[in-house]
Amino acid sequence: MIRKMKKELKIAGINFFLVAGSLAAALILLSLAAGELIDFYPVSFEVIFPFFTAVAVGEWGKTRADDNFDVIAAQGSSLFQWVALRYAAIFGISGVFAVLCMAVSSVIRYELPLWELLMMYVSPAFFLSSLCALVGIICTQEHVGTLVCGILWLAFLLTRGLLRVPGVEYIYLFIRYVGDENYIWLWNKGILAGAGVVCWGMIYWECKR
Repeated sequence: MIRKMKKELKIAGINFFLVAGSLAAALILLSLAAGELIDFYPVSFEVIFPFFTAVAVGEWGKTRADDNFDVIAAQGSSLFQWVALRYAAIFGISGVFAVLCMAVSSVIRYELPLWELLMMYVSPAFFLSSLCALVGIICTQEHVGTLVCGILWLAFLLTRGLLRVPGVEYIYLFIRYVGDENYIWLWNKGILAGAGVVCWGMIYWECKR
């Protein structure tokens, strides 16, 4: 399994690591320079890094748009296993860079415990990247998954006024970023994680179909 994941990361290429490392370094520098001007942790780990993780899955973890998809689908022992493995490799490395960024920035400016930062990051990252993986196994065109997630990501950022509607706060992607007035962020993160699991159920069905 580890050998297969290394192979998938090799296929992804060095650019993926360079971009992920550059983003982490830029956010660390931002933590040094921003002071109290921005709410650093929600901006970095609930908004920016989850979106990067989704983009990484869409661009470096593409499946149906892969030139070798027909060969893998015909000769591979399990199409779902291949999709899940490629996703896990990209999501895992993105998560490693996110955690490193969390750890360093926490040393620079400790405001929240590490477990809270992880919860802040993992749920929206898992949901957006899982949605991207679902679109990627359905559509043959490149970049469609990234486009869908990008539109959804931007729509949530631009429609924070919807939080006035009862119940929306439970599914809003960036609840900590906009301010958790009702203190339901753990419920919110659990629901988003559940939505990601639903996406993987649909991916499994699509692979079997």
